[in-house]
Amino acid sequence: MPKPYLTAREAAAELNVSRATLYAYVSRGQVRSEPVEGSRSRLYRADDVRAIRARKTADTSFETIAATALTHGTPVLDSAITLIADGGLYYRGRDVMELARTSSLESVAGLLWQCGGQDPFANPAPDIGAFASPLTGIARCQALLPLAAESDLRAYNLQAASVARTGADLLRLLAAGFIGKAPSIEPIHAQMSAHWGGDGPSARLIRAALVLCADHELNASTFTVRCVASTRATPYGAVMAGLAALQGPRHGGQTARVAALFDEVAGADSPGAAVAARMRRGERLPGFGHILYPDGDPRGHMLRRLLAATLGSSPELTMAEELAEAATANTGLPPNVDFALVMLQRALKLPAGAPMGIFAIGRCAGWIAHAQEQYARPELIRPRARYVGEQPQLARPPGNA
Repeated sequence: MPKPYLTAREAAAELNVSRATLYAYVSRGQVRSEPVEGSRSRLYRADDVRAIRARKTADTSFETIAATALTHGTPVLDSAITLIADGGLYYRGRDVMELARTSSLESVAGLLWQCGGQDPFANPAPDIGAFASPLTGIARCQALLPLAAESDLRAYNLQAASVARTGADLLRLLAAGFIGKAPSIEPIHAQMSAHWGGDGPSARLIRAALVLCADHELNASTFTVRCVASTRATPYGAVMAGLAALQGPRHGGQTARVAALFDEVAGADSPGAAVAARMRRGERLPGFGHILYPDGDPRGHMLRRLLAATLGSSPELTMAEELAEAATANTGLPPNVDFALVMLQRALKLPAGAPMGIFAIGRCAGWIAHAQEQYARPELIRPRARYVGEQPQLARPPGNA
């Protein structure tokens, strides 16, 4: 008799997909799963898996595969940088949760960029001269990078080691632009914490958040970076494109929506009342759920644990945890990394733009790794569109009435 349930490995093998794609099926409700008592693992309904396999066998046209590939579906390219599997996250095979406990963004960048014995951060910080701008935060970074790119001829060398060195400059430039100071060789988390008046525990929390944000496979901004890198634009061009994509409200800009929810909770009778009001209005709760993590975003979970362990109890943390409890109880969705970044900002009393800045600076490390990987490939990323518009009117053959 066929088994009623399959492990994640068995289900992914039957479907001939990665585990990330299996989890996407789960998040869409196409495959039901059940927890395993006493374990973080889950079992997957065999009949659901086989129903999907039957549909795939019946319809394996190019058009069908292409239609799902760009929406958390079939993987579109190979990468050796980041693995999302079984609810975990790994950079080059290293558990990101462990890296977040002990590593700096610079050391994780070295891992992602495969620098071997070379330290791309051993060079002096880039000298950009006097740079004054009325802009702040990410907008100032977007103004700064084209000026720095203009005088950096080394950026046109697209060999991996040179890209890593340019990547170190870009990380330092982004940190400088975000905090409004000259580029420095000091660790980025220390620079940010000192600028915001933080202490040692604050710096350690910011360091962990930067590492947790460093890469996340082919998200919208990273795929944008790879498309730009495939044209052989410099790392500056690729990172500027990534910054533009990151700021959208469905990506890194989601943190602003989470911050608005926190503000609502602060003005409500209770976190539960704010959640109820949103749900009655038919409004979603930003900062909860992630399509690749049916059981919860490990990045958000880790950062919340570190906040509790480092800061103990505080009004800000208590309110955030009560909000998380009320939202999860009513939606079934646990908090994600966007929620945790805003929680960090509120607990440390950082400026409003801090969650986006931490996200952008951390993610730049991953963008450089993906640019390196793309530069090593000969192809230009150029998908085709399936035309669904009005068909052209064909001319009538001569002599026909």
